[in-house]
Amino acid sequence: MLLDVSRACRDPGQSYPFKAEADIEPMTVLDDPVRFTNVRLSGQMTGAGEAVRLSATVEADVESRCALCLEPVKQHLTAEIDALFAREPDPDDPDQFPLEGYRIETNDVAREALLLELPMRFLCSDSCKGICPTCGTNRNIAPCTCQEGGERQNPFSALSKLLTEDEEV
Repeated sequence: MLLDVSRACRDPGQSYPFKAEADIEPMTVLDDPVRFTNVRLSGQMTGAGEAVRLSATVEADVESRCALCLEPVKQHLTAEIDALFAREPDPDDPDQFPLEGYRIETNDVAREALLLELPMRFLCSDSCKGICPTCGTNRNIAPCTCQEGGERQNPFSALSKLLTEDEEV
């Protein structure tokens, strides 16, 4: 979404409150689909000569899938934004964004802040049992019986046959 910053540009040093919404396209993060909805920004914009500083909080609902059972997961995220929009941004500063005219694009800065707040992995619950690696049953919904009565085959068991008690390792 484009945010009008003309008042902040006209009055350097003055801060103005704002509220805005952002639209972030669905994406893939570490092979998981991620979709942000209800993205809202609120904070202050401050004029600084040929630049505008944006200090804000961004809130959004994020939808993905559980890392263990692959069921849909929805979580609320909050992130802080402190970004500078300049007419001539420093290409080596990742916290500077271009300011063209009197409007700034909030989607990119909101997306970057929210991506930094994503959990390492999404879980539907702390007690998620996941999917059985043998038969694919979601163990949160139905009990898995494929591993009962027999010992699970360890994929590294073949390596133990290479070692004997008499040999040094």
